[in-house]
Amino acid sequence: MTYYPICLDIKDKRCVIVGGGKVAFRKVESLLEAGAKVIVISPEISPSLQKLVDKNKITYLPQEYKFGDIKEGTFLVIAASDDAQLNAKIADDAKRLNLLINVVDAPGLCNFILPATLRRGSLTISVSTSGKSPALAKKIKEDLQNIYGTEYEGLVNSLGKLRKSEKLKVKSEKL
Repeated sequence: MTYYPICLDIKDKRCVIVGGGKVAFRKVESLLEAGAKVIVISPEISPSLQKLVDKNKITYLPQEYKFGDIKEGTFLVIAASDDAQLNAKIADDAKRLNLLINVVDAPGLCNFILPATLRRGSLTISVSTSGKSPALAKKIKEDLQNIYGTEYEGLVNSLGKLRKSEKLKVKSEKL
């Protein structure tokens, strides 16, 4: 399967993650970075997630997932529990509600996948193998980190200001 690449605006959107471990924490971090309102559902959570709860960065529902936890107004769902049957149930519930669903390590249950992503401020470079080899995507992302250093954050900001003020008259295709 080939996926259609897209960048989503999830600022202030309700995003639900079911799971409370290390993988869930990584997904929470990226959602928060994009400005999402994150709700975590899990009987237990990692100390890293607990710190985010304590800082009021995320909402935590300390319970087992049940139908109805994904409600109207939810934008996307990530199933990151350690239970394959539960993840499949979450995917089914989300699809019935026509929501975006990602199931960690199960691309066949997803209607979107998450690429390996390198961020340098507003510069975002994503690498995907359409779920065939996440390890290769991660390796390519790491290689790109050496090519596109932190200086690109400033460059993108400068180019954005120039573009906005129309001081630079270059066709957008060249930027």
